Amino acid sequence: MSINQTQNTINKQLVSKLQLAYFAVDPQMNVCACSSNLTDYGFPQLECGEPIDDQIDFMIGLDAETELDLPVMSSPSGIPISINMMPSDDQLTVLISNASVATEQRQMLQQAANENELLVEKQKKLMFDLETASIELEKKNTELEEASRLQTSFLSGVSHEFRTPLTSIIGYTNLVQKGIEQMSRQIASRIAKQDSFSYLNAVQRSSKHLLSLVENLLDHGKLDSDEIFIHPKPTDLAELFDDVELLLAPLSQTKDIELNVAFASSEGNYVILDDSRLRQCLINLVGNAIKFTDVGGVELLAHLDNEELRIQVKDTGMGISADNLEKIRLPFYQVADTGKVGTGLGLTITERIIDLMGGELAIESEVGSGTTVRFSMPAPQAPQEEHFSNLAAESNDSLKVLLAEDDSDIADLVTMMLMERGVNVTRVANGALAVEALHNDKFDLVLMDIHMPIMTGYEAIAELNKANIKTPVVVMSASGIEADQKKAVDLGCAAYLVKPVSVDEIIAVAKTVMIDD
Repeated sequence: MSINQTQNTINKQLVSKLQLAYFAVDPQMNVCACSSNLTDYGFPQLECGEPIDDQIDFMIGLDAETELDLPVMSSPSGIPISINMMPSDDQLTVLISNASVATEQRQMLQQAANENELLVEKQKKLMFDLETASIELEKKNTELEEASRLQTSFLSGVSHEFRTPLTSIIGYTNLVQKGIEQMSRQIASRIAKQDSFSYLNAVQRSSKHLLSLVENLLDHGKLDSDEIFIHPKPTDLAELFDDVELLLAPLSQTKDIELNVAFASSEGNYVILDDSRLRQCLINLVGNAIKFTDVGGVELLAHLDNEELRIQVKDTGMGISADNLEKIRLPFYQVADTGKVGTGLGLTITERIIDLMGGELAIESEVGSGTTVRFSMPAPQAPQEEHFSNLAAESNDSLKVLLAEDDSDIADLVTMMLMERGVNVTRVANGALAVEALHNDKFDLVLMDIHMPIMTGYEAIAELNKANIKTPVVVMSASGIEADQKKAVDLGCAAYLVKPVSVDEIIAVAKTVMIDD
């Protein structure tokens, strides 16, 4: 085979593989040559001597000297094609090739580029999320460190706060015991007796302080679960503020600062509100003010007008910086470097209780100039017939009480207090014995503990209901949980007293229940 034949063969194979079509025009733009496969791309079959721009649109406006490469365009039949225009001295040759593969590759490259761009955007988003998560994690770590610090401070404060009144209680109790021993030997009996009264007063103050700490701790556990409830009832405000002053006066006296409590009313003293919760708030606020005041004094001012109770607690203490005004509302938080210990719960719980009672707490303070706390709350007048009477002062000789209590120390104490008031008391140590006693004898009232062996208080009450025994039952329990109180109400109990209770409370509730019954 000659070189020309070989070249022709190669050219044919190349033309076949590339699916080449062509045509040529002379200087006058008339067709002078063409391939037979132009129709494969949707072009008309050209005839030599005819003007090219009458038959192929993309040639309109061009001349025989145009040199142009069009990598991809669409043929009349929609097939992607590539066009190469090659001018020479006597003609313009136009090559048309199938560009489907090149177009597909281009599309694949473009798709890859698009996917890569999308991946880059996703990477940016992931990096942003990672950075955000890192910042959030750092914030959480800081919060955990702060929470750990506050918890450590809280435990230290609790330890101190509990040990202080317990030390007082144990110490003064020992002194009373020694005084009694001295009295029994008739050595300085009068002095020992006077000292014993002083010691017992100290024990009572410390016990009440310890009780308020326990109540704050228990109430804090109820904050997140919304288990703090308000129970409004007729309340003598004058008596309430007197109680607060009597309770906190010894604390101010030990620091040699003044405590001024003043209550004024334009519409009487009896209102409807939760006296125990209000007392708790006042003890927290005034006690806190005394704690942080070393010079000057603390005043508690209250005014009742138009069924609104307005209260202000003002001290001349060290004051609080602006940065700490919001932080002190957080649980366990205490201002550093004050030298004062505590649980850091009082203000948090107080603010929550005031909110539940329809009020709002406001604090104003300046370092070195003291602090003022204000709040107000609705205090509607109590109907005249609901005013308290001095039931505890009445004769109780005919009152016959069944006491169901498994703790012998508490049973001895309650029995002694009631018998001193002339109440007849029968004691049993569990619910089963209480049910048996009520089957065999008649009582005016039952004081029932909840948690007892053999048969619990609730089980005993249920048994009494089945037997249709109508004796009023007053639950007397150390549990202040709302669920327990609700269960007692559902079982038909006449009242629910939370330990520790005073004999006056028992007598007052007993007389009320008997009157209502």
